[in-house]
Amino acid sequence: MPTQFGKHFWPNSSFVYGLRLDYLSPIIYLTDILILVIFIFYFPKLIKVIAKIQKKYLIGFALFLLFLSLGLIGAKNYQAGLYGMIKVLEFSFLGVFIIENFKTLNKTILFILLWITITFGSALALLQYFNQGSIGGLFYYFGERTFNAQTPGIANASINGQLFLRPYATFSHPNVFAGFLIIAMLFLFAFVGKAKVFSLFLWPVIILGTSVLLLTLSRTAILLWVTYLIILFGIWMYEKYKKGNYNPTVFVPAVVGLLAIFIILFQNGFILQRFISTDLNDESIIQRQALMSSSITMFANHPIVGVGVNNFFDNLSPIAGNQRNILIQPVHNIFLLIMSEAGAVGLMFAVYLFSVSLLRSSRQKQKGTLLLAVFAVIFLGMFDHYFLTLQQGQLLLSFVLGIALAKS
Repeated sequence: MPTQFGKHFWPNSSFVYGLRLDYLSPIIYLTDILILVIFIFYFPKLIKVIAKIQKKYLIGFALFLLFLSLGLIGAKNYQAGLYGMIKVLEFSFLGVFIIENFKTLNKTILFILLWITITFGSALALLQYFNQGSIGGLFYYFGERTFNAQTPGIANASINGQLFLRPYATFSHPNVFAGFLIIAMLFLFAFVGKAKVFSLFLWPVIILGTSVLLLTLSRTAILLWVTYLIILFGIWMYEKYKKGNYNPTVFVPAVVGLLAIFIILFQNGFILQRFISTDLNDESIIQRQALMSSSITMFANHPIVGVGVNNFFDNLSPIAGNQRNILIQPVHNIFLLIMSEAGAVGLMFAVYLFSVSLLRSSRQKQKGTLLLAVFAVIFLGMFDHYFLTLQQGQLLLSFVLGIALAKS
C-alpha cells in the first residue's frame, strides 16, 4: 500500500483547462501489476466464487455498473470516465478477493508486514521533516517523490509565520499518509492480548507512528487518532479489570511513552497552533466550500447518474463564487464526490456498502478495532477525497471494506 511507484501517461483526456492533472493520468502502478498477477492466478476460482454469490448481490452490482456506464453517455471526458470504470472493476475484484481469502491469511505475517511498513514509513517521514525535503536515492524506488519546502503545490503548514514541510513518506500527500497510519495501527491493536511477543513489539511502533502522525499536521486525522487512543485504552483497561488482571505495571510504560510524545510536541504550541490558526476565511477553506457548491450543482443537474466517473474536474467552472481560476481538485468529501459523479444511484450503493460494513465489523471480535477502521474511512472521507481518487487511498478502502465483509 505505501508505494506510489508507477508510470504516468498524459493523453489529452488528462488535461483540464490546459492543466495537467495527476487524477486523470492513466497510471500503471507497481500495485496494479501485483493485483493483475493475483487476478490471473485467482481467475479459475473467481468464477466459482461469483457462481456462489447470492443473485440479489450480483444483480445489485450489475445495476450499479450499468448506471455508471449510463453516466458516461454524453460525459465531457469519456476517456477519463472509461479509465475510472477500469479502476472501479480493479478494486471491486480486490475487495472480493479479500472477502474470500482473509480468513486464510497468516495473521502473524500480517502483523510483521504492518509493523515493518509503519516503522519504515515513519522513519522516512522523520528524515523528510528534519531535512525539510525528500531524501532521494533508493527511496525513489519505494515511491518517494522529489520535493522540498519550496516545491510548488507542496503541503506546507504556516505556524506563527514559519513554514513547515509536512512529511509525505512514500505517499502522495501527508493526509493520505496520516490515514494509512491510523488504519494500520488500528489493525495492530487487534493483536493485543494474543501473545506477549505482539504486545512487546506493538507499543514502540504505536509511539513512533503516533509521533509521526502528529508531524503530518493532518487536523482531522490527529483529532480522530487522539479520540481512538482514549477509546482503545479505556477498552483495554476495562477488559483487564473484568478478567482480574488489572496490573498497573503492564500499561504504565505505554501511558508514559504517549504522554512524553504529547508533552514534547505540544510544549511549544507547535501542534496546538495548527488548530488555533484555523480560519474559516482561509483560502483553502473557501476553495473547499466552492468545490462543495460545485458538486451540489452537478448533482442537481444530473441527479440520477451524475456527470460520469472521473468527470468532476471537467464540469468545474473556472470561476466559482469570488474565486478566479478555481483550484482544479476533487471535492473534499467522498460522498459528495460519489453523488456528483454517480448520482443518487451511486450514493445509495455507497451508503449501503458502508452500512453493511459497519454492521458486519461490529459483530467481529477484534476489540472493536475493525469497526473503528471502517468509521475512520467514513470520518476521514467526510473531509478528504483520497479514498476514491488516489491509488493508495483506493487500496486502503478496498482493504478495510474487504476485511469488514470477510468471511471469518
